[in-house]
Amino acid sequence: MNWIELSANKIAKIIRENYPYAASEKVLIYSLSLLINTTTAILATLLICFYTGHLSEAFITIMIFLLLRYLSGGFHLKSAVACCMFSTCLLIGLSHVNFEYLKYGPILDTVSIIIFILKAPEGLENVSRINPKFYPLLKILCVILVGMNFFLHSSLLSAIFIAQAFTLTKIAYLLVFLLESRWNSEI
Repeated sequence: MNWIELSANKIAKIIRENYPYAASEKVLIYSLSLLINTTTAILATLLICFYTGHLSEAFITIMIFLLLRYLSGGFHLKSAVACCMFSTCLLIGLSHVNFEYLKYGPILDTVSIIIFILKAPEGLENVSRINPKFYPLLKILCVILVGMNFFLHSSLLSAIFIAQAFTLTKIAYLLVFLLESRWNSEI
């Protein structure tokens, strides 16, 4: 058991001891694990980006990436610690992206839109409470969000969009499977 799961277990037990009408311990542990994971990744990203002078970019990255992830889904790592580490590295890396938008941005945004049209939303079935009848609307919202960047010309947004779009692809799912298989075989 890793530190995220241990923390979630301890907090869930305290909640159940003090609030008997709270959700089941299993539900609490799952919810708390997600909360601890997300909070840790966000705080680590903000702290590191503060020291590197990219705090405003970090805020934008976190907000846009989480919104797009909520709308479009994507792969999920099985290990809470691996997810936290991957999310932190991705958010920090994206916060530091800077390139000439007119050179690469339109291409990245176009590829992102194509992926969102073909794949979004992906993998929301067991992790979201969004009714599947709204999935076409989620796809439209993703395309609108990315399409706005053709007017904003933000290299940061292009990087965020293509990174999230990649998490919907079969290649990303295959890489996650291979990495998790390797990780589990080494433990």
